[in-house]
Amino acid sequence: MSAVASPQVLRVSGPTATVTHDDAIFEARIDPRTPGRPLVVGDRVEWRVVGDERVIMAILPRQTLLERAHGLDGPRRPIVANADLLMIVESLHSPPPRPTLIDRYLVAGHVGQLTPVIVLTKSDLADAAVRDPLVELYRSLGFEVHVGCAKEEAFVEELRATIDGRVAALVGQSGVGKSTLTRRLTGVDRAVGAVSDLIGGRHTTSDPRQIPLIGGGWVVDTAGVRSLFLPPLDMEDVGDAYPEVREGRANCRFRDCRHLDDAGCAVNPLFSPSRRESYRILATGP
Repeated sequence: MSAVASPQVLRVSGPTATVTHDDAIFEARIDPRTPGRPLVVGDRVEWRVVGDERVIMAILPRQTLLERAHGLDGPRRPIVANADLLMIVESLHSPPPRPTLIDRYLVAGHVGQLTPVIVLTKSDLADAAVRDPLVELYRSLGFEVHVGCAKEEAFVEELRATIDGRVAALVGQSGVGKSTLTRRLTGVDRAVGAVSDLIGGRHTTSDPRQIPLIGGGWVVDTAGVRSLFLPPLDMEDVGDAYPEVREGRANCRFRDCRHLDDAGCAVNPLFSPSRRESYRILATGP
């Protein structure tokens, strides 16, 4: 998926997009009649060339899609298209880890068909009593977990090897070290930006950008969040995102069970307290 056959969007900036094609980078105008808008980072597109101007006319089918919602009942908002990996970056210290946010991203990745990778940063400052249970929990559920410090070259190389030439979307709350990881992986300072260097133009810290990695592959640098609202979800899809539910629901003796607090539910005993709470919120609302 990381090979660019059709023109691919690296950044969207209002009515224009920065697009890569055949190892070159162009600025293209987005036709306001383009079906399937809004255009997002990672989209593969069709365009027409008129003189020196390139005009995006169509969005090709998306293989994966990371979406969020505007508020509790807000509309869907696509964030990143066609990424292979969802790298969920969480801090072990200042800010403290938020397992419920990790869980929301795991659901969003599952629904959007991205492979999740949990990246726990600031391990040099972490208390083992905080770090070890978190690592053990998610690894025991079958998730890939990496633990380290963004300033350690070995940790950066470990993540680069994990990406392995693919496209990884980096997501997480503000202050977890995501921008530092992006800079170490790509050699690019987010405040300047590889795309901005090449073509100039407007750039803000909230603009997702797809940036080439040193040695191959790409990362999509996204802005930090305080919370993650998910679009309306089918509870079957939510359950599929939880290994505990997948494991236990076949043995649940209740028809149409939501696997919450019902006595005798086969899923309930499989949940850790934090995972039960994150599932409950998604199943019933806050």
